[in-house]
Amino acid sequence: MPIRVSRNGRAATLNAAGNDCEERGDTAAALDLYAQAARVQPNWAVPWFNLGLVHKYAGEWQASLEANLAALEREPDHDGAGWNAGIAATALGQWRLARAMWRRFGIDMADSDEPSGFAPALTPIRVDPNGLAPEVIWADRIDPARAVIRSVPTAASGRRYGDLLLHDGAPNGYRRLDGREVPVFDELAVLTASDYETWELHITQIDADQTEALLRQLSAADLLAEDWGGLRNLCRACSEGRPDDDAGHDHGPLEPSSADTARIGLAMPASAADPTWVRARVADIPGAELHSLTRVLPTEALEAQP
Repeated sequence: MPIRVSRNGRAATLNAAGNDCEERGDTAAALDLYAQAARVQPNWAVPWFNLGLVHKYAGEWQASLEANLAALEREPDHDGAGWNAGIAATALGQWRLARAMWRRFGIDMADSDEPSGFAPALTPIRVDPNGLAPEVIWADRIDPARAVIRSVPTAASGRRYGDLLLHDGAPNGYRRLDGREVPVFDELAVLTASDYETWELHITQIDADQTEALLRQLSAADLLAEDWGGLRNLCRACSEGRPDDDAGHDHGPLEPSSADTARIGLAMPASAADPTWVRARVADIPGAELHSLTRVLPTEALEAQP
């Protein structure tokens, strides 16, 4: 006698097969299996939530929004679907809906068609998380799903000071800020590219005190400058963990350097970049030699990306 499989059982089997396909990177098959599961058990929220996840990571915001709202229709208290609906609504500029989603989590948001926002909070964001050069940078988180880069990312990341990012809501690692632990969020998209360009300043015959003095001088002139000589090349496990608390796992610098050299990242507005002034400041440092001052990420570089 054949074994009868319930509708719930068939839906669960299809959803699990979709999970397997998603883990293997076969998103087309995963989408098909999740859709089948949703048809077999129309009242089940899980396959709709999974559809929303696949569309989210593909940057297909309308489809992600619709799938997450469908999950919420079936399970109104589904926190994951609510948060991801907020992300998708933010990406689409549907501010009234985004605000409604954030209010579900106790975030004070008035009912309005204006962009959502709260007091900026410095937050680590992993940019280009699935690319060749993911990098954790610092940004001002201006609402639950958006942040503005406030550090000077390396050119390899393809991101610049002032870029407005859409980011995920699930922590993927932690860093320390002023003695407290803060979560790292992964970038989902660049919503608005900044008009800042990234320059790299390489100086030889300069000591640590002179480097610090130069950084202060650049900052006083409203130039964003960071000492790239101290950047670490973390393994994935540490980057997505708690590297500040793992004293037993040592990571080398991103690029080898000597004690008498400085590698500084600069962010300058494309319309007002003044490399001549920067060269003059280096020339004022006794004994220091300017090895190079190079524009490593112009504004058009990001605009040319698909």
